[in-house]
Amino acid sequence: MTIGPRVRERRTALGLSQEQLARQAGVSLNALHKLEMGRITDPHFSTLSGIAHALGITVDQLVGEEAVSVPLVG
Repeated sequence: MTIGPRVRERRTALGLSQEQLARQAGVSLNALHKLEMGRITDPHFSTLSGIAHALGITVDQLVGEEAVSVPLVG
């Protein structure tokens, strides 16, 4: 799942409108709409950070990054 659908899914689960999320995240409604629709595919970190904070998740969770375990060499 890409960022846009992930944002939309979390936003609707929280019962937020796009306008409410945009206001809480400090981004424009237009930018949020474009992100959810997949027209913005590489948003600035500050945009991701604001949206993630407003959704109550981390940026890693928002972008779908998973922690990778790296074995220690010793």
